[in-house]
Amino acid sequence: MNKGLKIFLGVLSLLLVAGAVVTGILFFRWKGDRDDAKKEYESGKESFEKMAPAEEHIMLDASLRNTEEQTEAPATEAVTEAATEAATEAVQLQGDAAKFSANFTDKKISIYSWNTELGDRLKYFYEKYPEYQNMINYVNLGLGGTSDDYKMAIQSAIDAGGDAYPSIICTDNDVAHYFMDSDNCLTMDQIGITSDMTKNCYSYTLDFATVNGSLKALSWQACPGSFIYRNDIADAVFGTHDPADIQNHLQDWDSFMASADQLKEAGFKIVSGPDDIKYVFLDQRNSPWVSDDKLNIDVSVTNYLEMAKMLYDGGYTNRTSMWSDAWNAGFSEDVFGYFGCTWFVYWCIPSESKFYGNCSICQGPKPYHWGGSYLTVTKGCPNQGLAALVIYTLCCDTDVMQKLSVETLDFVNNQQAIANLISSGQGASEVLAGYNPLTVWDSAAKGLSLKNATEYDSTINGFLDTASMAYNSGEYSSIDEAVAGIKNDVQMVYPFIDVN
Repeated sequence: MNKGLKIFLGVLSLLLVAGAVVTGILFFRWKGDRDDAKKEYESGKESFEKMAPAEEHIMLDASLRNTEEQTEAPATEAVTEAATEAATEAVQLQGDAAKFSANFTDKKISIYSWNTELGDRLKYFYEKYPEYQNMINYVNLGLGGTSDDYKMAIQSAIDAGGDAYPSIICTDNDVAHYFMDSDNCLTMDQIGITSDMTKNCYSYTLDFATVNGSLKALSWQACPGSFIYRNDIADAVFGTHDPADIQNHLQDWDSFMASADQLKEAGFKIVSGPDDIKYVFLDQRNSPWVSDDKLNIDVSVTNYLEMAKMLYDGGYTNRTSMWSDAWNAGFSEDVFGYFGCTWFVYWCIPSESKFYGNCSICQGPKPYHWGGSYLTVTKGCPNQGLAALVIYTLCCDTDVMQKLSVETLDFVNNQQAIANLISSGQGASEVLAGYNPLTVWDSAAKGLSLKNATEYDSTINGFLDTASMAYNSGEYSSIDEAVAGIKNDVQMVYPFIDVN
């Protein structure tokens, strides 16, 4: 064998060995990734399967973008202080924007929501910072905020990337943890919003939006609940419609049922349907629906099933279901009251009904909340400083939030703004016959804690509705059967959750 051939064969052998090593490394890396993904799924993190592909896209996109920004508008940790100052000067930072200068770039951002509400609230940001209006693209998807269609549309936009990449996602209370629990969403600390900036937020909203000890989102609104009742029925049955006196009649569930008896004797229903009380009970849970992949049937769940059945069987309601035509008809018929929150008062009581201009509110048996919208920032956001400024302005700036509350009737998530409105005598409502509800809502919001929220809540709450209706109608003969129905539904949808 000649010397040249020996050299050729030697090189070929080395290449084959190197190829085998690389192939082996890639195989084990792929296998490790696959096993990790399987482990995540089996631990109940369903969102991983849907969000992980997007996360890979985001990380790649961010890597490419950072490379571009090193030559166009430096804003990464690797750039010098002088380059950072040049980048912030390019977008002419001023006011509170200076708080977020470290993360500011000259890139535009897109904000996604399901309707026009957040878009309308952005008006208050544009009024304060008109220089940034052209850097924000608001996308109204026109979908149900709690629907799978909304989730899929957000995911598709994330996967598509480009100029329409979702930098800020608006999330409804019922599905907020679907988004917040994902690593795709940054913490507020990561975008520069610190605890001193959120000190005026109602603590329950911070509880709700905290995941593994980190705040993942903020809301511009708080949605504490109350009991809204007809003044003329209160006068006829209790001799007064003063909120303090009516609260005494409804201060706990024993008082509530005693009042229900009085109303029934007088020909009235205390609420329209048995499920009207569910949000009050859900917010009294001492444990989350799911923890460590195990279903928890809290005592508040069984108490709700029992109380709803009592209302149904006892003739204390019209046996309607929430939001049905028959349920809505109660506003002009024989219904004494509805459990409703801040937005309920202004946008759910028909103006032609017997309630409108003839009702007041009190707390009722327990504090609770109903609804809310939260803003979170995605990992691939190209201008985290601007995203932070938007969220800070709408969710932390007291002056802006106070004006927003006056002009939109939102009960804002800012205790100082609400205190200012109360002390100045603002907040009287035409719907409530001139009564000012702010003090009741402020007290209710301060009495709430929502540390037990999970990504499963909306779905399992739906299973609870189904079980309660079946128990009320007699399809289930006992609470045990109703609970078994909930467990069966959970097992069908989430087979990895232990329901025993």
